[in-house]
Amino acid sequence: MGVRAQKRTCAKTTDACRTALDYDEAIEFRASIQRFGGVVTKPDQDRSPQIPTLGLVLAGGEARRMGGNKAFRAVGGKSLIGRVIDVAQAQCDQVMISSNAGADAFADFRLPVVGDHPATGQGPLGGILGGLHMLPDGIDWLVTFPVDCPIVPLDMVARLRAAAEGAGVTAAFASHADRDHYLSSIWHRDSAQTIADCLAADDRRVRGPLQAVGAARVIFADRVAGLEPFTNVNTPQDLRAVNAALSDHIAMSDKSST
Repeated sequence: MGVRAQKRTCAKTTDACRTALDYDEAIEFRASIQRFGGVVTKPDQDRSPQIPTLGLVLAGGEARRMGGNKAFRAVGGKSLIGRVIDVAQAQCDQVMISSNAGADAFADFRLPVVGDHPATGQGPLGGILGGLHMLPDGIDWLVTFPVDCPIVPLDMVARLRAAAEGAGVTAAFASHADRDHYLSSIWHRDSAQTIADCLAADDRRVRGPLQAVGAARVIFADRVAGLEPFTNVNTPQDLRAVNAALSDHIAMSDKSST
């Protein structure tokens, strides 16, 4: 069966998209569902009214292990930041970039760029707090997407938000294969003061405010289109490994469509 035929027969759920489509095509398909329908949930999840979210791409790291300029390194034929922006836009109503490099560095993406708060040098928490302070009226939830994490479950935002709301807490984070991914997380605007308190106490660990608010831990057991989710790309070796995995997946997809 060809890719076009697969698209026609693919059920409109994230799981079906994972197994039937190439990862990039699944992102595009998911984006169209996000624009024209409600939140797409797993078959065993209850649908709930869509609540607006803002995605924040965390691109402020120094990337020393990568040798600098990590956000613009190519992975699977796209820059890391371009791939992560695609994933964020497929799941969120609005997207911003967190960086102290300024808007000119990311001009090609035509997205707002927000700096750290209250000052630079605070690590990822400074970027998250800067994003929370820039939430527009009508959006209470901020979802963070690390720029070095290009493989993201296409239902991550919906599941994180549902978990936080279900537990009555102001944050939730992802976990996969017994490893917690604190930067793949969702934060309610009410968590801003907790983050500010941690930074004022010189505690820059992302885990700190998550623990303080009793954040929900959401386990993502499945692979994403055959790829390990939340794989970090921190070194040139990591970059080669992810590129190889994506190339193998694309090759298998092409073979199955012939």
